[in-house]
Amino acid sequence: MIRNSIRFKASILYTSVLFVILVIFSGVLFSVTRYVLYQGLDDELRLKSSEIVNILKSYEKLSRSETPHQHLLNKLLGIEDRARLIVDDLWRSDMDALNLKKDYIVILDFQGRPIIRSQNFDAETARVFQEQLPLSVDFMVLKNIRKTGRPFRALNLPFLYNSRNLLVIQIATPMDAVIRMLNQLLYFIGIGILVILGITSFMGGFFTRRILRPVLNVTRIVDNISHKDLNRRIPEMAADAEMRQLIRSCNAMLERLEKSFAHVNEFSSHVAHELKTPLAIIRGEMELALSRTREPAEYEQVLQVSLEEVNRLIRIIKDLLLLARLDYNPDVFQFEKIHLTAFLEEIYEYTHILAEQKGLFSELRLSPAFQASPNQSVIEGDKLHLRRLFLNLINNAVKFTPKGGKITVSLAVSGRSAEIRVADTGVGIAEKDLNRIFDKFFRSGSQKQAEPGSGLGLSMARSIARAHQGDITVHSRPGEGTVFGVILPVIFSVPDNN
Repeated sequence: MIRNSIRFKASILYTSVLFVILVIFSGVLFSVTRYVLYQGLDDELRLKSSEIVNILKSYEKLSRSETPHQHLLNKLLGIEDRARLIVDDLWRSDMDALNLKKDYIVILDFQGRPIIRSQNFDAETARVFQEQLPLSVDFMVLKNIRKTGRPFRALNLPFLYNSRNLLVIQIATPMDAVIRMLNQLLYFIGIGILVILGITSFMGGFFTRRILRPVLNVTRIVDNISHKDLNRRIPEMAADAEMRQLIRSCNAMLERLEKSFAHVNEFSSHVAHELKTPLAIIRGEMELALSRTREPAEYEQVLQVSLEEVNRLIRIIKDLLLLARLDYNPDVFQFEKIHLTAFLEEIYEYTHILAEQKGLFSELRLSPAFQASPNQSVIEGDKLHLRRLFLNLINNAVKFTPKGGKITVSLAVSGRSAEIRVADTGVGIAEKDLNRIFDKFFRSGSQKQAEPGSGLGLSMARSIARAHQGDITVHSRPGEGTVFGVILPVIFSVPDNN
């Protein structure tokens, strides 16, 4: 399994999460089991201490039942010694019944002096009790002690004997069974965690491989797709919703790539054609001039034609470079606040000059509100490139409008948008060509009959408008004229009363 892979990382993630869960669960299980076992041991110690107290109180009952004369008589007759023997027999029988043979027991007075001890309570045991189980005459104490490395659970219990004597029972019982049970539990927990992690790691890798199988299939299909077969699509196989979304996204990307490659191929063909025509003209003129000796005026004409074609080539290349910067380098724009009314008046002056040269009428339409407050309609844009946009539209209007026609520049504001229209009464554009006139190098039938241009003006105009968060619309009817509308966002405007 590759370490730097989703399968490996997912397996490690699942195993790590499960390991943490198992460790936490095992820790809780061990703690609860330990608490239950210790609680049982403590209850057993309390029960044993209670039974020892009951045994000791039998002495108290025996001493209370005697009158002074009976006590003297018992001494004379030796009955007291026999009573003690009877009580001792009862003590030993109760000790055996309580299974206290392995326990260490000592009864102390309030000063810590031993009164009664079990037979196995030797000097070493007394030292351990004194060091690890301090005497407490106020409250019960439960504590773990160790003797020669062996663990014991010990209890210190104060009680009143004969209603006036404070005594303390200290008892310790071995914890071998509890420790053995806890060690076995730890062993089984450790083995269980290792087994579960091993199975989970294997199952996690198996299921991750099954989950990622569609990804591998998609990868294999995508790897086999080249620029020659971008029309291929990834079939939507039976997979999870996320996988189907990935397949749809890949297919959408392939569709965009196919369109982009087709556009690039078409654009390259158009560029080659546009550059080929001027070069062919230049070459033909030069070959014609060199075919025989000619008059100076003929050579001058050849040079003039060649110069015009070279200028056309330069213009096409400049437009292409500008389009590339507009589409892929927005930093070329220097935005500033522009007053629409003053800006349109500048544009109209250029329109009026061009229209007059061709014998056309021109008009600038502004509502009274704009005329009264010329500085209250403001947009934010790059003045140089906006001029280029509108001059392209105006040049086209002049170019395709016959003599005696009319060109109108108008402004309409609605809400936060301004629409600047350039309308003409020219030849118009066929309906089938309206969706393609913004494509690079595209020329409609009416445009092909006019003087040649670079074929990039409208495409450039739309790029400039979109860079200003706007757009261009077009409405046209063949033989009646065309209206281009440039929509731009405004910062502040006055209402239009039209």
